[in-house]
Amino acid sequence: MILSWLRSRRRRAIAERPFPAVWGDMLRRTVRQVDWLGDEERARLQAWVAVFLAEKRFEGCGGMVVTDEVRLAVAGQAAITAIGFEQAFYPMLTSILVYPRDYVVPKAHPIGGGAQLEWHEPRFGETWAGGSMVLSWPRVVEGGRMRDGPRSVVIHECAHLLDLADGEIDGAPPLTGSRGAWAADMQACRDRFEAALDEGRTTAFDEYAAESDAEFFAVASECFFQDPHRLVRHDAVLYARLTEAWCQDPRQRVPPRDPRDR
Repeated sequence: MILSWLRSRRRRAIAERPFPAVWGDMLRRTVRQVDWLGDEERARLQAWVAVFLAEKRFEGCGGMVVTDEVRLAVAGQAAITAIGFEQAFYPMLTSILVYPRDYVVPKAHPIGGGAQLEWHEPRFGETWAGGSMVLSWPRVVEGGRMRDGPRSVVIHECAHLLDLADGEIDGAPPLTGSRGAWAADMQACRDRFEAALDEGRTTAFDEYAAESDAEFFAVASECFFQDPHRLVRHDAVLYARLTEAWCQDPRQRVPPRDPRDR
């Protein structure tokens, strides 16, 4: 109880400090959605960013130099996902590791007779249950500036963090409503998505969503924040379920994109 009170007091003190003007400029340059926020939402986002940066540790990997621009680009996109929550700073996240480019991880699979198949798998980002998020800096930039359609590696990994809040990354984040109804609707949405893939029809987001329930939730969440009008056109039920999970409706701020840009 005392520790919680002290943490809340410290966060309040951080949030009430004037937000540095240079930070505000960097946020607008690196996170396009900041310009679409109203004054009250922007002030809340800046306060959230200040606390997030005070509490999370950033590390550069593979020669990456972590600057304020890097930290703000990540924190700003994470803050967009947290706008609907009250004082939610992804407590299970302790450190963010940033690479200067896409990175690879070694993989192995046993093939019998004591042998195994080994290869290197390219990655843009990942979330570890131990408290770390790993990101490719070029992908962070693309997502923040909305240069890669509905994709955002930061939003994707924040979705895994939200999913993990109940102890497991399984595509079912903490909810206030019925988990059974959520599971039934999400399974139906995934079935429709996979049917569209099988039939060669256009989908709202990347086929990687078909990998698992967890990836379906994370990839759909990218589109939910980055191109909400596209998502609701493709699957209004999925959009409604994501508004429940994220406690916000991005259509209220994100302008529709020209369908010819797809």
